[in-house]
Amino acid sequence: MTDFPDLRVIDPLNTAARSVNRALTEALRPYGLSFAQFCIIDLIDRGGPHYPSSLARKLDIETSTMASTLKRAEGAGFIIRSPDPNDARGVVVTLTDHSREILPNARAAVLDIEVRCASGVTGEEREGGIGFLKKIW
Repeated sequence: MTDFPDLRVIDPLNTAARSVNRALTEALRPYGLSFAQFCIIDLIDRGGPHYPSSLARKLDIETSTMASTLKRAEGAGFIIRSPDPNDARGVVVTLTDHSREILPNARAAVLDIEVRCASGVTGEEREGGIGFLKKIW
């Protein structure tokens, strides 16, 4: 009989990820945003217009996944994909006025989830946990 190591990292990590994902989905529902769409419009708001490839790289998402997410975000009225004025083959992604209107409240909702996640732990525990998560993946 093979002994399997207990899943002391994977099990609680998976449980936490599912719980956070559910909370984020619920928090962003009033704004019509998925968390992926939120990350995109937040990044564009903070850094200005982006190329799809730049968004994919910064958010560590496959380019094909980014393309479909951008298509849905554009259809929902969150972003505009325009021809790149410097490269006729390229596309630049910018925010719509609608995104700018909902983003402050959507950000507050996401930050509330972060605060709830960190409640009950010390600053040292939080920083140690962040360091751990960055190292394992």
